[in-house]
Amino acid sequence: MRLEVEVDPFEEQEQVTMQTSTGDVRSYTRYGRFSIAVDGQEAELTLYSSPHGYFLPFVDANAGKETYGAGRYLDPEPLPDGKFLIDFNLGYNPYCVYNENYSCPLPPAENRVAVAIEAGEKNYE
Repeated sequence: MRLEVEVDPFEEQEQVTMQTSTGDVRSYTRYGRFSIAVDGQEAELTLYSSPHGYFLPFVDANAGKETYGAGRYLDPEPLPDGKFLIDFNLGYNPYCVYNENYSCPLPPAENRVAVAIEAGEKNYE
């Protein structure tokens, strides 16, 4: 699940707020959208940006079973050819999984996909 993808940037890269696990909000820019195929099923995800880099929060079909119910995160890397490296093997749990004092952005509805992404960090016990 290590992919180089072409992200279609949005014409208007609007600022959006994401609700967090503690009821706060965080601001991100909706950068663009890309598609992937997982076991023959198509899934579309939105990539966000902030002053700290690119951010991909997502919830897949394993959420609440094999992975954290509120989703996982990725930090995509821009590549020199304009594509992005999306390595789901590096998908990680939000810090709020380990400590309820952290305020973690919740993946928005547009990044909830019906496919199971088997790569990356699993449930923490």
